[in-house]
Amino acid sequence: MKIIAHRGYSGLYPENTMLSFQKAVEAGCDEIELDVQLTKDNVLVIIHDESIKRTTDGEGLVRKYTFAELQKFNAAELQKKEFDFLPIPSFEEYLAWVKTTNVTTNIELKNSKFYYTNLEKKVIDLLTSYEMLDKVMFSSFNHLSMAKCKQLAPEVPCGILTEREIGNAGYYAKSNGMECYHPDITKLTTTVVNNCKKHGILVNAWTVNDMGHLKKLYDWGLSGAITNYPDVCKAFIEKIEG
Repeated sequence: MKIIAHRGYSGLYPENTMLSFQKAVEAGCDEIELDVQLTKDNVLVIIHDESIKRTTDGEGLVRKYTFAELQKFNAAELQKKEFDFLPIPSFEEYLAWVKTTNVTTNIELKNSKFYYTNLEKKVIDLLTSYEMLDKVMFSSFNHLSMAKCKQLAPEVPCGILTEREIGNAGYYAKSNGMECYHPDITKLTTTVVNNCKKHGILVNAWTVNDMGHLKKLYDWGLSGAITNYPDVCKAFIEKIEG
């Protein structure tokens, strides 16, 4: 079972920052999950919310700022007493770094509340330029966006994110050309797990931050645990497997 670092090592470090990603790799994660959006001047940046208010010392929408303007805000604002200034990273900065590691990346396209024009193509074009298409997967709550990714880069695995249980989830994912199903761990049931297995769909559940949920995923034989604490999950897997 893969240990997937949710927004990097976000349990201890400012989420979706280069520091968080670096610490996730040091903690032994297999994969990093991150969120990609577009700035006013069409630069791909890594940030979860459509607004910068929660995680930085600014406010307003990501898409209303240029990349240069966004760089002035502190992405470590939530933990400013513990960490120095950290900028919102560009997706290109991340790719240049992660290319030197052995981890894969789960790229969530943040286009559910606001649909960014050509976000899928811009992400795929940048991945192609870095020769990284074979080290990533795509995911989104916008399932039509995943269908577009499949049209543009059919070789890249795609996962459908859900907040509520989907009846016959495995069939739904397979029928839409997806390889993965990414449910909220608190909503995941044995019935859904079995349906996904029946249709050959991999399950990566979020956000797995307690041992009870982690053990349940392991016992189910799922593909991955998306967690804020990759070192804790990694230690559990290593101990249980001897």
